[in-house]
Amino acid sequence: MNQCPQSPPGDVPAAEAWLAQARARLRYALQPIVNIHTGCVYGYEALLRGIDRLGFDTVPALLEHAWRLGCAAALDRELRTLAIASFAALPEASRYRLFFNLDPQLIELEDPGHTLCLLEQHGLPPEAVCFELSERADLTASPRVAEVIAAYRRHRFHLAIDDFGSGYAGLRLLYEHPPELLKIDRFFVSGIADDHKKRLFVASTVQLAHVMGIAVIAEGVETERELLACREVGCDLVQGYLVARPQTDHRALRTRYGEIARVNASDRRRTDDDRSLIAACIEPIRPLPVDAEVGAMIETFRHDRVHHVLPVIDHAGRPLGLIHEADIKDVLYSNYGRELLLNRAFGRSLHDFLRPCPTVDIHDSAERLLGAYCADINPAGLILTRDARYHGFISATALLQLIEQKNLAAAREQNPLTRLPGNNPVYAYVSGALGERHRTWHLVYLDFDNFKAFNDHYGFRRGDRAILMFAELLRKLLGPEHWFIGHIGGDDFFAGIADVESGAVVRRIELLLAKFRSDVQSLYDPEDRARGAIHAHHRDGTPRRAGLMRCSAALLTIRPGDDHGSVEQLGQTIAELKHRAKASPSGLFVGPHGSRHLRGRHAKHPRRRRIGLLPNPYLPALN
Repeated sequence: MNQCPQSPPGDVPAAEAWLAQARARLRYALQPIVNIHTGCVYGYEALLRGIDRLGFDTVPALLEHAWRLGCAAALDRELRTLAIASFAALPEASRYRLFFNLDPQLIELEDPGHTLCLLEQHGLPPEAVCFELSERADLTASPRVAEVIAAYRRHRFHLAIDDFGSGYAGLRLLYEHPPELLKIDRFFVSGIADDHKKRLFVASTVQLAHVMGIAVIAEGVETERELLACREVGCDLVQGYLVARPQTDHRALRTRYGEIARVNASDRRRTDDDRSLIAACIEPIRPLPVDAEVGAMIETFRHDRVHHVLPVIDHAGRPLGLIHEADIKDVLYSNYGRELLLNRAFGRSLHDFLRPCPTVDIHDSAERLLGAYCADINPAGLILTRDARYHGFISATALLQLIEQKNLAAAREQNPLTRLPGNNPVYAYVSGALGERHRTWHLVYLDFDNFKAFNDHYGFRRGDRAILMFAELLRKLLGPEHWFIGHIGGDDFFAGIADVESGAVVRRIELLLAKFRSDVQSLYDPEDRARGAIHAHHRDGTPRRAGLMRCSAALLTIRPGDDHGSVEQLGQTIAELKHRAKASPSGLFVGPHGSRHLRGRHAKHPRRRRIGLLPNPYLPALN
């Protein structure tokens, strides 16, 4: 520690007097961090209050003043003592985690010993503290920072990167010092429900974090729509005014915030299709507490002839990893090996045999489970948690069976030709759009023109080639931008996207139509392509001239406040838009939002076939 930078020397009496004032006036508020699905508390962040009574507007200004006085390290010790004492006063505090921000200027002076002593005084284990490293400061330049972080890890403290996305060294910090948790900065959470770019950024960050086995906290969530958007992109935990404001009266804090569960339950988009599949794969292996004797581990393996791993949990029921039977066989079956393991003089504990294991929440999707498994190196399986507590184990074999069942279920919902989502998923998507009237939705119905004449003239195999060509264009032009694309059947397709600027949607659909109109000509014989038409017949057998194939698109935008009634009523609106699209030179018709008048006009055409798909009668039938 002697080589670490020290705060500059100052007036010692003045510094001591100022510290006494700080000790008397500063206090900590605690703000809950909860499970994004259930609202159960994961931990509490300590947020400093009372700085205005010392004449400061911000915490950084307070810390900078202490640095100039030469008492920054002393102030940090006082603050840490106060924060831990506030947290320890909570009922069953050891079941949760205290999030404490490290001062970037002092991180090279850090020594776990002081914090360990404070925790021991309050009967708290090191796992109860999570230190937050701010991305706003460059913590990657000094090798001393790496030493400090390694020291905290050895003592089983947890680490989180705070304000991710707001600084300049976030990715490097994530790479060099991967934490247990990642906090998405409030800037990206604010307005995420309406900002497609923010949603894309957060979704990409969550995906990267999950691949690395890192849980993600969305901080600063203030509205229900922000909560649902953060849940959709995969965030694990949430913090913000929607849950609770920071509380200086710690008696007002709760261990569960039912508002979060209520918002999730009222979300019409929410599906729990994977829950039953996952539940069927769980193996209820009884875990051992980390402070159990080594003999208990040996006896557990001796009695359980089925499982070859043993989950280990901390005092709060949180999983720490797995013990593999193979790792202790060499010792058990060697001369005197069992006696050496059981001999307390050698000081062996369950910690010495632990291997990390990917951990996922019971609310996660099957895709998330598979991603967590693939991101690890030869894992035995996955540990499943409920509200951060051990819930069960999923073996590698059970996970493969789960994915197989998931794929079979998805295949049943796909169009067999294009492998795009079929009728039922399209119906569910449109139903969800109607249920979320606070968002802007763009729904596109796509239908080929002159397809029947082409199919009759060239045969169904070439017709299938045209359909596959269009499906591939959908994937290429819309898939990367997170559109929902579906194949209703035949030459009828559907696409949808939410919270994107209308002009960008129109331009993308125009590009899709133009690209297909050009590419599909390659499927015609040269003479028909040169003629610009084929000789076909009407349904009554009379000859007719059919132009080259193209695709028509009816685009309907639903904005907040629009009312299109039921899914079936919306289908009538789309049927009229489709009629206009086919009459349009470009093949695209953009319907006005709030298209109630279109439904009224549609009643004047009783002979037009409006709806012809079962079991979801909301989309127009083939002409």
